[in-house]
Amino acid sequence: MIDLQEVFYSALSFYGKENFFVQVKFFPYAGLKSTVKLKNDLIEVKVSDGFETASREVLFGLALVLLGKIFRRKPRTELIQAFKEFTSRKTSLEMHSFLRSKRGRVKKGSFEGLFFDLNELMNELFVEYSSILDGVALPSVKWSSLKSRRRLGWHDSSFNLITINKKLDSEKTPRFVVKAVLFHELLHCKHDILYQRGESMRRTVHTSSFKRDEEKFAEFKESEYWIRNYF
Repeated sequence: MIDLQEVFYSALSFYGKENFFVQVKFFPYAGLKSTVKLKNDLIEVKVSDGFETASREVLFGLALVLLGKIFRRKPRTELIQAFKEFTSRKTSLEMHSFLRSKRGRVKKGSFEGLFFDLNELMNELFVEYSSILDGVALPSVKWSSLKSRRRLGWHDSSFNLITINKKLDSEKTPRFVVKAVLFHELLHCKHDILYQRGESMRRTVHTSSFKRDEEKFAEFKESEYWIRNYF
């Protein structure tokens, strides 16, 4: 196994910060998470054990990123390229999801809102769009604990859980809008993310096939209009 302590001291030397001590260890985080804290001249680092099999080049890039946050230094792109590639590839994201599913916790919430029952709406969608949602495992669904101004909903693949923005649970929200948002998130349960290589390392979440399915929702245009103008 690569000496993690040595990697971080090398990163410190790169930044010209030799007068600091480092305590670093792998930690069983719920996901590919890493944290760094500065206490006087001591730097405490915890790195997800999901990085245990990573190369030295990847770990050095991680060290530069974490220490850069403390010293307000931005590492050169070529020095963290291996780290970025490691964290953006499909297998790493699957590992992140696996670790979250085994160690993470789901925030409590209810599918029953003041105005809309999400389980009821989801069951309707599975009947009305059975040909599109065929083969999709029935997820759990709940309202968010807080109202968000940006996100309408989100799908957490680690727990097969869909969360819908509590702000939509209102008498002012048309029923078809809530169904449209829920339908959108159900499509995330169906469609895979496309991963691209190269400098951009882009992830395409809303693929062309995803968009074609989404546009089959009966009130697609009406829901898009309402969201743009009234959300």
